[in-house]
Order: sequence, then C-alpha cells, then structure tokens
Amino acid sequence: MFNLVWNNISRRRTQSTLTVAITMVTVMVFVVVLGIVQVMDQGLELSRQRLGADAVLIPKYAPTQSEELLFTAVPENVYMKKEVYEQAKQLKGIARMTPQFYAQTLELGCCDPGEEARLIGFDYDSDFILTPFLMGRGIESLGAEEIIIGSNMDSSILGTNYLILGAKLFVREQLEVTGTGMDSTIFMNTDTLRQLCLDNEVLREDWQKRNPFDYISVIMVRFEEGVDPEEFVKQVEESGIAVRCVLTSETISSLQSQLNVTMSVMLALWAACMLVAVMALFGRFSALARERRKEIGLLRAIGVKKRQVFALVSGECSLLAAIGGVLGAALALLLMPKVIALLEDAFMLSVSVWTTQLAVICAGTGIVLAVLLGFCSALVPAAKSAALDPQVAITQGEV
Repeated sequence: MFNLVWNNISRRRTQSTLTVAITMVTVMVFVVVLGIVQVMDQGLELSRQRLGADAVLIPKYAPTQSEELLFTAVPENVYMKKEVYEQAKQLKGIARMTPQFYAQTLELGCCDPGEEARLIGFDYDSDFILTPFLMGRGIESLGAEEIIIGSNMDSSILGTNYLILGAKLFVREQLEVTGTGMDSTIFMNTDTLRQLCLDNEVLREDWQKRNPFDYISVIMVRFEEGVDPEEFVKQVEESGIAVRCVLTSETISSLQSQLNVTMSVMLALWAACMLVAVMALFGRFSALARERRKEIGLLRAIGVKKRQVFALVSGECSLLAAIGGVLGAALALLLMPKVIALLEDAFMLSVSVWTTQLAVICAGTGIVLAVLLGFCSALVPAAKSAALDPQVAITQGEV
C-alpha cells in the first residue's frame, strides 16, 4: 500500500509540491507562534520564581526603565550615594535588602567581541539573590578575584581565568537559567568591581570627580510577609529618600499584558492562516479524487475493498501533509533565533528558556498538526472515492 501511495505522489510532482508547500507554510507559522508563546510564558514564569526580590530601589531620577534593569543585561550605569542604603533600612516592611553596584565591559573587551556586557558587584553577606544558589553548590564565600557568570555565557570558560577590563579573574561558577538579565551578566564582589572601575583607563574617566567606593546602583528588597506592595511604594515616596521603588510583580504584570495583546494578534493571524490552509487542502484533495476516478474504478474492479481505497487516498494526503510538516517545522526552527533576537529588542525580555527540548516539542507538535490537517482535509474526498461504484467510476473517470 505504501509503495502505491508513494508512486501516486511521485508521478504527480506539481500537485504534490503545491500540497506540500501549503502545509509547510501553515506549520512554519504555527511552530513559530507556538515557540514565541511558550518562550514568553515560561520566561515570565521563570522570572517570577527566580528573580528573588519583591522590589528594587533605584536612583530617583535615573533615566532607566524597570524592564531594562530586571529583564535585560543592557549596561545601565546608574548610581546613588551608599548612604541611601542606610536610610532605606528605616523603611518598614523589609525582611531583607542588599545593595548592588553596576558597571560594564567594553566593546572588544570581553567574551563576545563587539558587545558590551553588564557587570554586577554584590555583597555576599547581605545578598539573597545569588547566595541561595551558591550555597547550594557549596560556595560559602566568593574571593576577590573570582566571578560568577550567567547561564547565557560560554560554559567552556568555567573553571578558567578570564580577562575582564584588563584584570584576570577566575570563573568560579555558572548560574542556572533565570529568564532575566542575570542570564547574560557577570557577577563579582562589589569592591572588586569598584576597583576595576578605577583601574581601567576608559571607565576611570567617569570617576574623576567621585569615588566608586562611595556609591551603589540599586537596592534589592524582599518584603516581610503580609506587606502591601502599593503601601510600601507610597511609604518610599513619602520618606524623602532619593530613590524610587520598582515592584517586580508590577513590572512582570505590565510585560504580561503587553505580551498577551501581541500573542492574541499572532494567534488570530495563525487561525486565519489555518483556515485558508484547510480550504486549500480540501480543494486540492477533492480535485485529486476527481482526477483519479478511473484509477479508483479499476482498483475496485480488481477486488480492492472500500476501506483500502479510503486508506489509499487518506494515506496519500496524510503523507504529503507530513512531508510539508517536517519541512515547515525545520524552517521554523531555523527562523526562531532571529525571531527571539527581535523579541528581546522589542520587549526588553530575556528569552533564554528557548532550549533544545522546547524546540523539539514545538517542532513535534507542528508535525502532528500537519498530519491531522492532511487527514481531516482528506476525509470527505477519501470517503467519496471509496463509495464510488466501479463501473461508474471507470466510465466517468479520466486518465
């Protein structure tokens, strides 16, 4: 039966190619849309679980969007006097808080030539963002010449000395995926990073009139249980401290709302594409069945049963759709890296959750959809072909 199906496909190359192309485009769009939806949903959910902080206090007049600080590794060199950290301790409702100090590598100066990477200095004693992970790996302290790299960075440098801003530092550990800007960030002790700012010729220009050891960039905050986030924001605004409060949950919700609208539009466009594909394939398979009336009549005349004719027609259509599905899924996987890069730029969101496993799941779902699409579109033509009277089919059919 398979040989007969394949022979029918190969001798009608033009029609077969058209059917494969229709399915391929439909599946390609589906896999891309499914991949985007999964990446966004899983990325935000992962961010909720692993971000660690309920709020971030940033300099009051910093020209920085909260999404840029939390979800991307774009260098944002914002600073405020470290006295602000002591002032923030007077705020009510804080369970834990820790300061961070930001800097950046230079173009042609790090692991990826032509790109700048964010450097974050953190205080191991007060930190609650990285230390749970590090302590789980048995790391109870971080040396002055040691660094931690994000999950997006090249794992081959783990356990080696690495040149950053002219200083040779040892790569101690690599973080798990977080779905945030942490995935593309390099972490080290705060004082180590401050000293790098003074030692590096380029960065030193920004500190000619001030001492980096007197500054911090942000304060990560975890609330006590039962604290109303909105009330905490109001408290910060009324405290007179030169900071503004960014709620991580509010930032995530804002991003979720933007993404929901975008994904709804994408799903609607795909649904329209799917409808067009179903109508096109139904028309193709109906025409195919009409063209093969005489062939089907001859098969019935020599004893081929109705169920075998049904299997022949539906199998041919399903095989064509499966070929289109495989090609469409493969093309979609090739396009996804570029699509992900566009998403990162457009939504300032880390989409590092796009993994080989997720890619295989999306591609496999697309191929299954293609087979179902082909089979369902061929049901009516196959049933009509199987029901044909042999004599009528032979006299009415065309070669």
